[in-house]
Amino acid sequence: MVAYKASAVARFLKSPDPDCSAVLVYGPDAGLVSERGAALATAFAKRQEGEVEIVRLDDRDFAEEPARLDLELRTRPMFADAKVVRATAGNRLDVPSLKALLAEPSDNALIIEAGNLRPDSGLRKLFEKLASAAALPCYSDDRSLAAMVDAELSEAGLRIDSETKTYLMGRLGADQALSRSEVVKLALYARGGDSISHEDVEAIVGDASEIALESFVYATSGGDSRQALRELRRLAAAGTGHASALLALARHFKQLHRAAATQASGGSLEGAVKSMRPRPHFKREPIFLAHCRRWGAGRLADTLPLIQETIRRSRRSPDLENAFAERLLMTLTSRV
Repeated sequence: MVAYKASAVARFLKSPDPDCSAVLVYGPDAGLVSERGAALATAFAKRQEGEVEIVRLDDRDFAEEPARLDLELRTRPMFADAKVVRATAGNRLDVPSLKALLAEPSDNALIIEAGNLRPDSGLRKLFEKLASAAALPCYSDDRSLAAMVDAELSEAGLRIDSETKTYLMGRLGADQALSRSEVVKLALYARGGDSISHEDVEAIVGDASEIALESFVYATSGGDSRQALRELRRLAAAGTGHASALLALARHFKQLHRAAATQASGGSLEGAVKSMRPRPHFKREPIFLAHCRRWGAGRLADTLPLIQETIRRSRRSPDLENAFAERLLMTLTSRV
């Protein structure tokens, strides 16, 4: 099948080729890739008559069971009539094995979601050449972001003038999924009115990179390894390097330790959090307190040197910072 241009992707999503059963969705915007993967899963499910099971796989699943993708594509679901498999491309997704797998017909649909791929990428070339497959590039730009803003606000029955819209787009980031969630939140805030004001945007829409960093550090201290890795990759796709993410993680764990140490010395945990500068966002504060109690001062004290050592190693070997950062996340989340 021919390789699709970015301008043709929206048309394909509305009406996928009936002969296509495997799709690669790739690009630097992890949120947009995920949104389009979900849209494809819905489109594939509508082809079926009856219940459809959506299966999500990533490197963790392939590490536990290397043949998991083959197993999911070759078997019928127990409680549904068909299956759509959504797999995140990582180091453990083997292209030669995938090529052999796709050479045989399957009743189940496959969606592979990947980051930005070069034209000579083996994964990209595989999906561009197979007759029953398609490769969809996903690149967000100001036009797609503006279209998303218009669509979400129009659905909510809200208007926005050009000046306020420009201000809003300046506060949104490069990850379309995160940006969409901010616009939806803005629409909920403005419910009851008929338009979005500059003050509404200022009050509700935070800086997208700060929001993404918060999601990353809280997923890590909460022990959610999958979410932490997903947020780390989103940050990288949006232009926030691993070095910045690790520094944010260090600040977060220092704050956790400071509050937990106050409690361990007989002080008030809530009082320690209230006196912090900057203080955790009020919506995050209950989670922050829960993480303080779960970790405790002793374990947090043992964790800080691990984070600092990872930062030091990343600075010395920047080409390995991705591996260092992901290893640290797996170590920290396993301790919760």
